[in-house]
Amino acid sequence: MEASVFVGRQPILDRQGNLFGYELLYRNSEQNRFPDVDPNKATVGVLVNTFLSIGVDRVSGSHPSFINFTGELLAQEIVDRLNPSRVIIEVLETVEITPVLLTRLRNLKAKGFRIALDDFILTKEYEVEKGLFPLVDFIKVDFMQSGREERTRIQNFIRMYPNVALLAEKIETEAEFEEAKKAGYTLFQGYFFATPEVVTGIEVPVIEESNMLVMEQLNTVVPSIRDVAALITHDLSLTYKLLRFINTYAFGIPRKITSIHQAIVLIGLQETKKWLYIITFHQMGEGEGQGRTKALVDYSLVRAKLCELLARRAGHKNSDEYFLTGMFSLLDVILHKGWDEITQEIPLAEQVTDTLTGGDTALAPFLKLAEAVERLDMDTMEGLSAQVDIPMDELCLYSQQANRWARRME
Repeated sequence: MEASVFVGRQPILDRQGNLFGYELLYRNSEQNRFPDVDPNKATVGVLVNTFLSIGVDRVSGSHPSFINFTGELLAQEIVDRLNPSRVIIEVLETVEITPVLLTRLRNLKAKGFRIALDDFILTKEYEVEKGLFPLVDFIKVDFMQSGREERTRIQNFIRMYPNVALLAEKIETEAEFEEAKKAGYTLFQGYFFATPEVVTGIEVPVIEESNMLVMEQLNTVVPSIRDVAALITHDLSLTYKLLRFINTYAFGIPRKITSIHQAIVLIGLQETKKWLYIITFHQMGEGEGQGRTKALVDYSLVRAKLCELLARRAGHKNSDEYFLTGMFSLLDVILHKGWDEITQEIPLAEQVTDTLTGGDTALAPFLKLAEAVERLDMDTMEGLSAQVDIPMDELCLYSQQANRWARRME
């Protein structure tokens, strides 16, 4: 059984009926309903599934995504690494308007983010706190929960802020749509236009104890980058998501990644720790993949270590590239994606990419040898071991060592 991930999305249209963007919604199954989960966990789930698993291009294409944020998450730096052109920050109606929040929103606006207020009701808090509205780009008004009198009050109030666009949500009839248009709303969302749909992707199975071990190392007085990298490379899911994280968020990495050690050096231990907390929080309470996918992950780990060991034995200094080649060699099968798409998602070194896409590189014989060992294809093993100048008896020893490493017995 493969592990799947889900994101709900509902289109938001303009007055001409053109697609403006999507509101992204937390889903943990193909059932199109919001599960009873903590709002913080829901938002983190949306972010992880959209940006690190399925891919934002598949979820919302070139259109912006409205994503709900609690006050607690707005205070975290998780927001800062998002792309302002792709994400509209939707402040939940439960968030208290405080001077600290306003300062945070000003900082986010300075970074280029657009701000929306969700399920807006014109309470005294808003009438008194005028500093909020110059920062706001969208106000979402729930047509199911608000009466006509309340909506009129909102419309009159917002006239003072020409920077704010009104978005009518929960539109269910043509009459409501026409009323909203006449009242000056410019964006529309609701069952009248489209019900939310669920976008599904394949998840790389996680090893929960890996997260704990890495965090334990990161929280030591003087964390060792080498030890952190070694722990992450035991887990295909963490390795893939770390590289996806670097490629998705705004790090401005000047070169392709050749090892997990290099990745951590480039983004720093603090960013690595933050990323790991996000992943761990998301995985709490989630199921993990089983069966075929788990077996493919196990094969990937053995291949990775065997390629690394053989590269070192052959005297190649870039053994980390050999490791990543083996690690990701089955990722297309695991994720049901083509290599063209995968190599756009993670910043692998050119030689690694060329090898994984079938190129005749210096790494290729080592990957083919690891695959032959996996199949116990003796003829191919003998031919390739001679090609890379590694005796068969040593090859068997390295194979045993790789299997022990993958099972965490060393």
